Amino acid sequence: MSQYLSGNYYCLTDKGKVRKINEDYANALINPFGNVLMMVADGMGGAQKGEVASKNLVKYITSEFLSLEKEFKNEKAMSKWVYKVVKEANSKIYLKANSDEKFKGMGTTLSLVLLVKDKLLTAQIGDSRVYLLIDNNLTQITEDQTYVNYLIKSKGMPKEIANTHPKRHELTNALGTKSHLNVDINIRDYHHERILICSDGLYNNVPESDLASIIRGNDSLDKKANQLIAFGNFNGGSDNMALILWESEN
Repeated sequence: MSQYLSGNYYCLTDKGKVRKINEDYANALINPFGNVLMMVADGMGGAQKGEVASKNLVKYITSEFLSLEKEFKNEKAMSKWVYKVVKEANSKIYLKANSDEKFKGMGTTLSLVLLVKDKLLTAQIGDSRVYLLIDNNLTQITEDQTYVNYLIKSKGMPKEIANTHPKRHELTNALGTKSHLNVDINIRDYHHERILICSDGLYNNVPESDLASIIRGNDSLDKKANQLIAFGNFNGGSDNMALILWESEN
């Protein structure tokens, strides 16, 4: 599966206009084998709890990724590695949360993308999202793990009502809150689509049509990222915002 994947990425987080601290964390990097790893984590727990959870999660997986000694041979190897490091990160955060009272109750979401040659792996926990720009349309390829999404799928609740539901922020899965963890891992063929990974603070404040309009444009990635954050703050900035943009050059 070895082939260097060429492209550009840009990460950006913002506190927003309401929250006192920024509990979102994001990172993107390429290892010596040309594999691309991108992660957005939205911390939860308040005070420094969410900030610590999201930062520790991303830093741990980053360290493990950079210490890889061999290439991924196939899709199974990709999935196995991601599952392993995410479960290890969960154990570390859960232990910290239950051994130090000031961190009790902390947790985080995770939306992770691993690109290896022509394969795109997503690992999903919580309600941050991964989008692909396909035929100039923004397509969400991860599934929100929330109570409201459960109602949409199982009870047929209209999405329009879900947007204002009082429990729309209630997660059905989070990292660090339990000793065991469900990780939703999927792999698909990658055709060099543009990628957006973001926390709910962005997509709740910027309509998907506007996200798509900015992402499909010809501005540099840093300009696009800053436009998205500015748009989110203009529309209220009700939460922290984190995003990663990726554009392939292949």
